[in-house]
Amino acid sequence: MTNLTLFVLGLVLIYIPACFSENSNEDCFSQSLNPSYPCCNRNKVVYTDKSGDWGVQNGEWCGIEKQCFSQSLKPSYPCCTGNKVVYTDRSGEWGKENGKWCGIGNGFSSDSESCFSLDLGYPCCESCKVVYTDESGDWGVENKKWCGIKDSCASTVDQEEKEDKEEKEDKEDPVQDDTDFEFSFLKMENNKENMLYSPLSIEYALKMLEEGANNNTYTEINKVIGNKELPKYTNIDEVLSLANGLFIRNTYYSNVKSSYIDTLKEKYDAEIKKDEFKSAKNANEWIEDKTLGIIKNMLSDEVVKDPALVMLLINALAIDMKWASPFKSSSTNGYTFYKDEGEEMEATMMFKKEVLSNDIAYYIDDDITVLTMNLLDYDGVQFEFMAIMPKENLSGFVEKVTKEQINEIDSKLKLSSDELDGVNVRIPKFKFSYDLKLKDDLKELGIKDAFDSSKANFSKMAEEALEQQLYVSDALHKADIDFTEDGVKAAAVTVFMVALGSAMPRPKYPVDVTINKPFMFVIRDKNSKDIWFTGTVYEPNAWEDDKLSYKPVY
Repeated sequence: MTNLTLFVLGLVLIYIPACFSENSNEDCFSQSLNPSYPCCNRNKVVYTDKSGDWGVQNGEWCGIEKQCFSQSLKPSYPCCTGNKVVYTDRSGEWGKENGKWCGIGNGFSSDSESCFSLDLGYPCCESCKVVYTDESGDWGVENKKWCGIKDSCASTVDQEEKEDKEEKEDKEDPVQDDTDFEFSFLKMENNKENMLYSPLSIEYALKMLEEGANNNTYTEINKVIGNKELPKYTNIDEVLSLANGLFIRNTYYSNVKSSYIDTLKEKYDAEIKKDEFKSAKNANEWIEDKTLGIIKNMLSDEVVKDPALVMLLINALAIDMKWASPFKSSSTNGYTFYKDEGEEMEATMMFKKEVLSNDIAYYIDDDITVLTMNLLDYDGVQFEFMAIMPKENLSGFVEKVTKEQINEIDSKLKLSSDELDGVNVRIPKFKFSYDLKLKDDLKELGIKDAFDSSKANFSKMAEEALEQQLYVSDALHKADIDFTEDGVKAAAVTVFMVALGSAMPRPKYPVDVTINKPFMFVIRDKNSKDIWFTGTVYEPNAWEDDKLSYKPVY
């Protein structure tokens, strides 16, 4: 090409719009430019600028619609305007523009309807459901026979991976993932009775279960618990315990993937136990130890001896903490407690007079009375107790409560030490245990496939036999609390059963904070606000049962 030709071409190119940034929804980008240009009938590229690829047709410039592999996928994706690769799968290279996935280039060539197993003498599967993976590839089972997963299924699987990646990237405020989760069980089992459970324990168990899940089983669990990173605590002897464990039937141990075991050890400090499952003794002793002796005989022998049971996935946690400002037993007495339907009972009521303390705070308005009390600080770990007593019925309040609402209340709290005459605190003792209907509740939240033996996919957990598939046969959650003058003892266990506030004397006007109606409570980390326990008290200890333990107050 002569220099004169190059000069003329250069003059022509000067008139090509060079600073256009958006593609249109028309047939090609050039139609939306000003001035606009037609679309090319052919795809021969003679020039490229920031707007896209250009061709020449009938002596005029025309836009070339970008072609890429992602347009032919199901679902289809647009082509990227740029070439920045952020993800690569078996289909090709991917970018992300305007918050959406887009394809780059022509992709990786393959016969999408073929599969590796044809060379091994096995047919291709019609579906994309993976039940087993070895060094040859992904296998499925159809008509009770092994078949190879088609290469075209890679797009489906990789798309799920991209969606997971996208979901994680889009979480701007991961703390909000569990706003509804933490109180969801309180709402589902809102039966006007004493109730207690540990959202944190359930989250830990679900996270460990999620690590072994794949495809829709994973998706359903992830939609419930999100991608929040769970807090880690260092155990404090006889004060705080948080433990994760995986009990595996000894005859099944070789089937469990080492990668799954390593993940539980590394991410959750899980203890891995081989067990003959001849009785519940070993699991129950482990649970009792990890709950500081509070929860005993969690599992029955009959359940553990079930031949279909191959694993127990367990989280156990507990606290035995003293109040920063304890109550005196000599001040405890019988006091009227108004039950939900207006019925009265004489409750065992603890009492502190004219408290001036930074460890006790309150908030009162026309709708609620709130009391918070700090537990002792243990090497930088400090919990607090919060009681919320609605003026109207508790069940209606529970139905609408959110973590955001709790945080708003938190911001309005007033220290008892800020009151000139302090605060009179009355709150009843209570002690009870509660068994959550965890399996039913999780299914209601949307975790369904995990409990369905025909749909569950735990292919990341263990190698699955031809006609056997791992699933969660039952989910258990038990919690126990003892709320006294000295402090709080509370524990919870979650088990997933995997089968196949002087001068002259003056009048004093202390603020009265009396919890004498059904109330909801939260026990949480004072600093991080992670909720360890939450529950409701509709019927505290009866004074008639406790009064012999106390000296009369005069």
